[in-house]
Amino acid sequence: MKKVLVVGINTRAVVNSLKELGYYVISVSYYCPEDLKADEKYYFINKDNHGNFWENFNEKDLINKADELADDVDYVFITSGVFENYYKKVNWNIVGNSPKTIYNLSNKLYIYKKLYNLGYFVPTYKKINSFKQLIKFLDEHKKIVLKPLNGKGVIKISLNDELNTLKKNISFPILAQEYIPGGSFSINFINNSFITFNKQILFNGIYAGNIVPYSLKKEFIKIFEDLINIFDLRGMNGFDFLIKDNNPYIIDINPRILGTYDSIEICSNQNIALSILKNHPVKPKKRIIKRVIFAKSSGKYYVPRMKYFYDLPKNGAIIRKNNPITTIITENKHKLLKEKIKMEII
Repeated sequence: MKKVLVVGINTRAVVNSLKELGYYVISVSYYCPEDLKADEKYYFINKDNHGNFWENFNEKDLINKADELADDVDYVFITSGVFENYYKKVNWNIVGNSPKTIYNLSNKLYIYKKLYNLGYFVPTYKKINSFKQLIKFLDEHKKIVLKPLNGKGVIKISLNDELNTLKKNISFPILAQEYIPGGSFSINFINNSFITFNKQILFNGIYAGNIVPYSLKKEFIKIFEDLINIFDLRGMNGFDFLIKDNNPYIIDINPRILGTYDSIEICSNQNIALSILKNHPVKPKKRIIKRVIFAKSSGKYYVPRMKYFYDLPKNGAIIRKNNPITTIITENKHKLLKEKIKMEII
């Protein structure tokens, strides 16, 4: 039996697909939900008390643990949160892009410069090294978006905000870009084969789900197909973008397994791990809504063990405010089901 290693913040979707194909699967992840079906599980969360993800997560831990195991497996799948802020040379048999490619394309300043020089649309941007520079950029654009140079997270600010409070919460250098109103979108590929457009759902600037598939101009597909070839991307890849003046303004390249993975699997009724390994085309058949549910307050949470609920925490686990509780993937019942999550205030 072939062995596969899956590495990332949350490996549940890919691990469970590979188990369906009959592989022996090893997971190295931060989260370890109850519905993770790996044969071996290595994780870094306290399942009884999740703590604060942004304070506790360290991708070096995942990479170093995976490096101990990688020589004994046939394939390695990389999901989000690995090699995005930290690069280590490794000798893994990766399905998809190399760690160096993931690391380079996770640097927003690098990709904005590269895309702009290639003639693609990107938001007006600037690397900000001080609060004085930030105020100047804000004065020019009135409303802006701040992002770390690597990694995730968005802060929207305007001239009307309390800037002294904001000053305490910003670490420089940081990337500032013009604010483009409207929805956030993504496009997904396996190798150079288009799968779908998606609309992203955000919670406080953090990715919180998607609507898959989503209808957008077919003319956009060729733009991103060319970028797949320019960057020589392999395996599953995606691009995040905004729309301004009927043009896609690219804001992120995601050169690894995507957050839409399980949405695409459900809406197409296909095993996406198999599609990646065999380069099979994927055809969505119905619209799916994926919604990561975040805690509105700290407490002990109890999530129903039923259809539509994924990434199940241990019952009674303490989950802090603004941290993820569970994931709901369904056609139309996400609002109703969210109300069934029970909690106890602590």
